[in-house]
Amino acid sequence: MSAIAGSYGYIAPEYAYTLKVDEKSEVYSFGVVLLELVTGRKPVGEFGEGVDIVQWVRRMTGCNKEGVLEIVDPRLPTVPLDEVMHVFYVAMLCVEEQSVERPTMREVVQILTDLPNPARKQGEDREAATKEQQQAAEKPPPPDLLSI
Repeated sequence: MSAIAGSYGYIAPEYAYTLKVDEKSEVYSFGVVLLELVTGRKPVGEFGEGVDIVQWVRRMTGCNKEGVLEIVDPRLPTVPLDEVMHVFYVAMLCVEEQSVERPTMREVVQILTDLPNPARKQGEDREAATKEQQQAAEKPPPPDLLSI
């Protein structure tokens, strides 16, 4: 085969060299879609000649939280930041340069499903701690093992 099949911007780097597709190539494409969702940008054409969304995201973020905040789609103000960061993290796992370093699609689904719970507000934390202390105080003390 002498031609590359697929849409530019979604094609995994190894496919361009080997012309072979495997399950990790599909994971790369899925990661590109996740980056589109997080940034609100198309995979190619907006970043300069020969630069795709993956390269742009790596340059812009340095993969740190402050950098990610700079690239998040401004149309996502109601989405909790921890959820956006989680999706970004998964996307970056999916678009690893080396296919062996990418998760399987089954692992991607598991990671997305295991979205961390947002931290409770400090007031809720205090209320929960107070309630736990009250419940502990109401329980009878454990029997003295020496008296048995």
